Amino acid sequence: MTPRMNRRVLAAIIAVALSSCQACGGHDAIDAGPVDAGPPVLAEKEPNDSAASALSIERSSLVEANLGADPQKPDVDWYVLKASLPRTVDFQATCPNGGDISLEVVDETGSVLATVNAGGVGGSERLPNLDVSSKTFVRVVAIKKGVGGAYTVTAKFGERMPGYELEPNERKVDATPVALGQAISGTVSHGNDVDYYRYELPSDEPPALAPLEGDDAGEPLDAGLADAGALDAGVVPEKRLALRVDISAVEGVSMDLQILTEAEAVLFSARSKENGPLSLRNVGVRAADRVIYLAVRSAPIGAGKDALKGANADLSYTLTVAPEDSGGNAEFEPNDEISRATELPANSYRDGFISPKGDVDVFRLVTDGPSIAKLQVSGVDKVDLVLSVVQPVAGKADEVVLKANEGVAREPEQLNNVACNGVCFIRVEAAARKVDGKWVKEDENADQAYRLNATVVPDDGTEEKEPNNAAPSATPVSFGKPMRGTIYPKKDTDFFALDLRERPVKTAIKATVLGVLKVDVGLYLHRVEADGKLTLVQTSDSAKGDKPETVRFAAEPGLYVLEVRDAKNREANFQDSYQLSVDEGEE
Repeated sequence: MTPRMNRRVLAAIIAVALSSCQACGGHDAIDAGPVDAGPPVLAEKEPNDSAASALSIERSSLVEANLGADPQKPDVDWYVLKASLPRTVDFQATCPNGGDISLEVVDETGSVLATVNAGGVGGSERLPNLDVSSKTFVRVVAIKKGVGGAYTVTAKFGERMPGYELEPNERKVDATPVALGQAISGTVSHGNDVDYYRYELPSDEPPALAPLEGDDAGEPLDAGLADAGALDAGVVPEKRLALRVDISAVEGVSMDLQILTEAEAVLFSARSKENGPLSLRNVGVRAADRVIYLAVRSAPIGAGKDALKGANADLSYTLTVAPEDSGGNAEFEPNDEISRATELPANSYRDGFISPKGDVDVFRLVTDGPSIAKLQVSGVDKVDLVLSVVQPVAGKADEVVLKANEGVAREPEQLNNVACNGVCFIRVEAAARKVDGKWVKEDENADQAYRLNATVVPDDGTEEKEPNNAAPSATPVSFGKPMRGTIYPKKDTDFFALDLRERPVKTAIKATVLGVLKVDVGLYLHRVEADGKLTLVQTSDSAKGDKPETVRFAAEPGLYVLEVRDAKNREANFQDSYQLSVDEGEE
């Protein structure tokens, strides 16, 4: 045998030997483990119509079950979910052909904690995020008697996820606790799903002071150290906290959100658009409440009989509730009407948001007697603001007595010389615009605040008093006392009343108005007739810019009004004041 042949034979022998060693276990082989056969399949067994006889499910499982078709009463099948450590379960049941079922989470006494019946005839029902801390009972209920058949239950056990809701939480008593500022997620798993969340408000009470060594613990605190405001015998405004509330969008769902007190009184409610998020700013809650609840549900989509509540068990929303960083100058929602107006201190300001769409903010300004106020609201991106002064009317909508909408988005609005004799109401809102032939308020901005300023001075009789755009509301004027005013907003008309009814004979009057930049001021003298109508008796409107205008007239005894306005009704000037003087003189 040649050396080459010897080497070949040797190599063959070694290969056979190695193969034999592996087969004998001389080297460990990689064990792929048992093939995963999926979740165990359980069989429902009757009777299981009570908590005592409920079918136990302790891990992810598939149950083959059957609803009886008893013509006397609908069948009910009980299941008990068990876990040694806290878990969540996604529980789903198919429906027998032609049948309709509901899922009910119940306690051992049969009290229903949550109900799911959204699939309709032949449709499956599903309840995700079900809390199983030790054991939880779920029952499958046939809606109609005499209708039954085979169905399947799927129970998927999973690790409890931090920051996620736990079902059932359809009642205040079962609300998921959440800390302010913490994000929480949940699902609108069916049309009638309601998720309650519980928030504790921060306490504004100062910590108790420990007595100093040697002090008598029973000695009362020196009254000189107490808050002087607490000793005021007047009404103390209730303390409020401004919150920001954000909830993300869920496809196919219009989110409906309510903020409630512990007594379940609704403090605020809002809805998002379909598939849209919702952001609420400066939601005012009473600090004394200590605890508030938020209820999240699905709002109907559509109109009338075609309106349906959307749901999406596969896509979660995220809810965040946090205190606003407003420095104590925030508006407090809801403040969409006079009865809920946010207090606006004189010579101060409030910050507010136009959010959500259609938001209206009303403020209450209180003054010490007859006063003149200048109101300014800063502009914000994406929103064309309207600034108004309104007053209540019994049995009707609030009446707008003054309004400014001179600018567009990002531009400020202003009202000058507003008469405020003790209290007045200011409204801030988005301007309506035409969309598809309809006037709507579609603009909002939940990220940028506007600022409403109120500058107040006592009424000393030297300024016009708005509104004065008609003879009955004309600002009184007298001889030798100049009066100042502004032509703002555009088409502003200022009336001044000159009362000569006590004069025995004609009075020669000379009225002069000193013009302002940009505006061609016109001066018009009217006599007020017995029926209240006006008769124009003298005019001066040469339209020479800021040049003065003068009228002279020999007036019979009576009531007269002087009208000041832009002669062309097209310009305005919020910054510069005109001056009106009325004197007795030669005609």
